[in-house]
Amino acid sequence: MHIFCNKASFIFLILSLALTIACNQNNKKPLDVLLVGNSSIYYNNMPKMLEHIARENGQELRTKLIAFGGYTLRDHLNEGLVEKTLDSRSWDFVILNEQSTLGENYVVNGIRRVKESESFYMAVREFYSIIEKRGAKTVILSLYPRKNAPVIDGKILDYSYMKIAKELGMVVAPVSQTWTDILKAKNNWKLYRDDNLHPTPLGSFITANVIFSTIYDRKSKPINGVIKGPLIELFDGFERKDSIVTLIDINEFKSRMISNKSFRNNKKLKQMGGYLYLKYPN
Repeated sequence: MHIFCNKASFIFLILSLALTIACNQNNKKPLDVLLVGNSSIYYNNMPKMLEHIARENGQELRTKLIAFGGYTLRDHLNEGLVEKTLDSRSWDFVILNEQSTLGENYVVNGIRRVKESESFYMAVREFYSIIEKRGAKTVILSLYPRKNAPVIDGKILDYSYMKIAKELGMVVAPVSQTWTDILKAKNNWKLYRDDNLHPTPLGSFITANVIFSTIYDRKSKPINGVIKGPLIELFDGFERKDSIVTLIDINEFKSRMISNKSFRNNKKLKQMGGYLYLKYPN
């Protein structure tokens, strides 16, 4: 009788534990993520790729995209739509994406170049204040340079993102660093479209993986197959919800490499206190 009671108690304990775990999983609150930027993040409907990656990893993540072609963070502040959206509900994360030349109209020999921008810093400071007051976590996306741009342009971008993020204590999503690592390892992978600026589906998939690792502090499982989602118009970022298309057809090998490098760069930042220690490039 004593043995039977002990066995029954043990079974009851196991069942209770299983039920508790199941309930906790079912009650897990989805993360609400607002992405603010331009065509660098709306091409190929990158936010839907991010949602898919989260689902594949047992997480529920809901995105809202406010992004228009060529927009700077200052443009978004002046328009006011982001602030209204922030007030519309409770957000967990807000991802900030700046324009590829930090919003500066700096041209050398007919080519747009990058220089440090006080306007960019001021816009990030304003956004950070607005976002943090509403209880969300601010993440700034470290954007890759234009393809074939002089090396110093990419260095100035990296320096600028790390400088303002460190000043404010913001989280950095190391997209630029991950793109660089992948292109060094696989220089035949096409991450840029023919305009040398916008991402291919593979480039957007890298960005989505980096954001996933940044938010969840974990490595994504490799994905093998097609990710579908609404078509986004390339000119203005308008999402056609009635038109479902293939966003990317990814194989396990590429997905695993991207996942590993995305997580490694996030881990590296964390080990360094959240930021790369960069000096202003000469």
